Amino acid sequence: MTSAHHGLTPDIRRGRIYRNVYEKRDKARPALGEASLERARIAPGEHDDGELLFADSASRDRAFRDGVFLLEIPQDLDVAGGDAFARQFHQGPEAEPYGRFRLLDSDHFGDPLLGFHQRVNQIEQFLLERRFWAAHYPPEITALGEALTRLSGQVLRSVLAHAGIPEADWRRATGGCSAGEGSYHLTFNHYRPALDDIGLSSHKDDGFLTILRTTTPGLEISRGDHWETVPRATDCFVVNFGLSMEILTAACGTPVAAIMHRVAHQGTDRSSFGHFSSSSCRPGEDEGIHRYVAGRGLERVCGSRELIDENDHEIYAGTDAPEGRPA
Repeated sequence: MTSAHHGLTPDIRRGRIYRNVYEKRDKARPALGEASLERARIAPGEHDDGELLFADSASRDRAFRDGVFLLEIPQDLDVAGGDAFARQFHQGPEAEPYGRFRLLDSDHFGDPLLGFHQRVNQIEQFLLERRFWAAHYPPEITALGEALTRLSGQVLRSVLAHAGIPEADWRRATGGCSAGEGSYHLTFNHYRPALDDIGLSSHKDDGFLTILRTTTPGLEISRGDHWETVPRATDCFVVNFGLSMEILTAACGTPVAAIMHRVAHQGTDRSSFGHFSSSSCRPGEDEGIHRYVAGRGLERVCGSRELIDENDHEIYAGTDAPEGRPA
């Protein structure tokens, strides 16, 4: 399927997801200048029905077309616990109260995605899915995750409405995310300056949207034909859309892009945390990834876990460019 805005819908096969952007993924390509990002806020509403508001419709359209924007942190959302966890989780049990999480790897949770991981880049992470939060995270971190889940739902529903997808299709289209019933992951990141590598390889996220808290420089985005640095904005989250959203809206009149991003090499310790909203993909409950086509409705493209696994392989193992093209 094609879209006048995006071209081909992403091909979820190993070595194909990034087939049109191999050159942009070159680590040696420098960032050229600072990104000017649109800014939005959530207007209070009843229950969880707050509206995503930009300065004007042109600002909103640019944000959705770019696949990234700044979202003002709501006054009632406390990020201090998340900042502290991100600074400490990797230090080991001698660091109280969060260093013990370094010892909880994927074997502890029975899922290769979860727990503590050290990647081939500078990044090391602690990642948990929502069903494990209450049992393993301290109360303040669980509360943060739940607050970010509510905020993510508000953003997601506003985007679906703008894209023109009928509300009756929202739950199936998002694998439950529109109703707070998707898969949600809270991740904490640390970048190891002793490693001589990029902070995190260039990639697109696999879910519908990511809410990122970052207080130091390092994040870079690819727009147009070059990379740009994301400015430091401590009063805002960085929100970026992922492949699930790009696939879902590719055939809509106003498609939403998945932004390619990376973290530059870090010369000092850097930490951040993020919240991912994805289609439900518990074992045996994979609700799948869909594309919405006017007049035909939702069409299944691939499995939710299939998208995660194929995208993770290209992020951490690297994409093999076709013969005759640079990697």
